[in-house]
Amino acid sequence: MIAALFVETNGCYFNLPGVDPWDINRDARLYAGPHPVVAHPPCQLWVNFAALNFKRWGGEHNRPGNDGGCFASALASVRRWGGVLEHPASSKAWPAHGLPRPPRIGWAPAAIC
Repeated sequence: MIAALFVETNGCYFNLPGVDPWDINRDARLYAGPHPVVAHPPCQLWVNFAALNFKRWGGEHNRPGNDGGCFASALASVRRWGGVLEHPASSKAWPAHGLPRPPRIGWAPAAIC
């Protein structure tokens, strides 16, 4: 069994055998184990256009990095239960959480334990 965190409601992780999907309605920040995770925290507030959107539209809900603790929760789940955290390589979340940026092309293991 794996837990798929921060996934789209009725998306590709739903109805898969051995997958426990956590969408916005279940609030993946509340995941308390015990299974390894595939975490997809929202990225729109961590990427380059986040600052532009904030400047244009304002509002705390658009403030870059203000994801309500989703990335931090995903990282904590990976550290505690094992698994993967999927996020754009160019995301500002990596350095904000003290992690090295992944390579721009391909996948790389990260020492986040």
